[in-house]
Amino acid sequence: MPLTPELGLLALVPVVVSIALALWTRRVVLSLLAGLGAGALLLANGHPLRAAMLTLDPFLLDSLSSRDNVKVVLFSLLIAATIGVAGEAGGTRALVEALAARARTRRAGMVAAWLSGMVVFFDDYANCLIVGSAMRSVTDRLRISREKLAFIVDSTAAPVATVALVSTWVGFEVGLIDKGLQAAGAAAQGMHGGAYGFFMAGLPYRFYPLLMILMTGLICGSGRDFGPMLRAERAALAAPPAASAAAASAAAGGPRAGGRLWLAVIPIAALVLGTVLSIAAQGLAASPVGAPLFEIVGAANGYDAMLHGSALGLTLAVALAWGTRALPGEAAGRAAFSGMQELIQPLTVLALAWALGDVVEALKAADALISLLGPGFPGWALPAATFTVAAGIAFATGTSFGTMTILMPLVIPLAFQIDPAVAVATTSAVLSGATWGDHCSPISDTTVLSSTGAGCEHGAHVETQLPYALAVGLISLVACSLPAGFGAPAALCLLLGAAATAALVYGVGRKVEPDASLG
Repeated sequence: MPLTPELGLLALVPVVVSIALALWTRRVVLSLLAGLGAGALLLANGHPLRAAMLTLDPFLLDSLSSRDNVKVVLFSLLIAATIGVAGEAGGTRALVEALAARARTRRAGMVAAWLSGMVVFFDDYANCLIVGSAMRSVTDRLRISREKLAFIVDSTAAPVATVALVSTWVGFEVGLIDKGLQAAGAAAQGMHGGAYGFFMAGLPYRFYPLLMILMTGLICGSGRDFGPMLRAERAALAAPPAASAAAASAAAGGPRAGGRLWLAVIPIAALVLGTVLSIAAQGLAASPVGAPLFEIVGAANGYDAMLHGSALGLTLAVALAWGTRALPGEAAGRAAFSGMQELIQPLTVLALAWALGDVVEALKAADALISLLGPGFPGWALPAATFTVAAGIAFATGTSFGTMTILMPLVIPLAFQIDPAVAVATTSAVLSGATWGDHCSPISDTTVLSSTGAGCEHGAHVETQLPYALAVGLISLVACSLPAGFGAPAALCLLLGAAATAALVYGVGRKVEPDASLG
């Protein structure tokens, strides 16, 4: 790859091109290709042929050959195949009927999806694919828009995984905190009893994910919306009931539906349990005897665990379908491949998003944003500024883990140098800002997978979710991070943020319809 001079903020051109085109044209593949080409052109010093070669090799080829990326593709396909088999066998319809018996109103359906998102707490990818696929038929039946389901799924994916005490995120986050504390010196390492204690002390300062979870619950429970989401919900509600019923039937398995509940429940439960057990087995094998839980989880490979769980789920789905004769002959194989085919376009978007992230990294766009901070920065503004920079990097690159990796070793020593009193809040601001970017960036893995799981057009998901994410991000910044910089307790900051969030939902939001049963 050619060396390129420091470009400053020009390094953000590929991201700006991709995001602007995606929001304007809603043609995501074309937009990502345009951004990728713009980045390659910068790296090739303006030579078009050279840029075209760089786009293909290394960027696109590397995005398709990375072991972790291949694992994401594989377990996404396996989960889609599992849902396809369970649906064709009639298990999904039985599950829908069981859920619909309790979720007979639109509010109840949305709250059920929100609660389901918090149950799958251990991994954001698993949340996106499992909850979205499982709840799609219920929300279709209740005439809840696919955009709303994608929002609920996305808002309970990264925001929940980053604050859960046992998740594929926690070990990674604690490891980065430990490196930052080591760089800050012995006094920093002794604060709160080490990296995990530092992580625990920072949980109340994780303002954005906590407030986003709250806002999603308020949106679901109140039946209120605003902006593009309000239009999407009204359009879904205005759809003819016959069309809604047909959509629910198709998503649940069509004319073969009418099977037994456990044909869907057992494969999905096996997927979840298999993933958790794989995390435990890997972590225990790689950790010393008596290691704390966070260390055990952190020692496991989340991608491998998802691959193991999804393979187990598909195996059981096929075995149950064959064993009960719900899908005779080769029908299970056809159902599995049919489920996989739905992921062709989303996985194309995912591969392009990975390639664009590599281009942005090669252009050193993160360095341009990091340079906005310096040793002379006032301590009271450090949490807010850190949140803003982390959010900008994560939004631009589409990766929360990459943002944390870049910022944590720099921000923790900087915080102890400027004002140790804000070190915990500043560290949490890195994690919160990275979560914001992961949540709402059009090129984020979880944003793409949320669209996929919910069966929602990706551009529509981004357009309808972004106002909510921006609003909660602004509340987190103004009502929480700034007061925290002045020494306000985390509980008070959260109370202010929660009050502002509730005021937004009930003051700006409008009811889509009276909460009548659609039974």
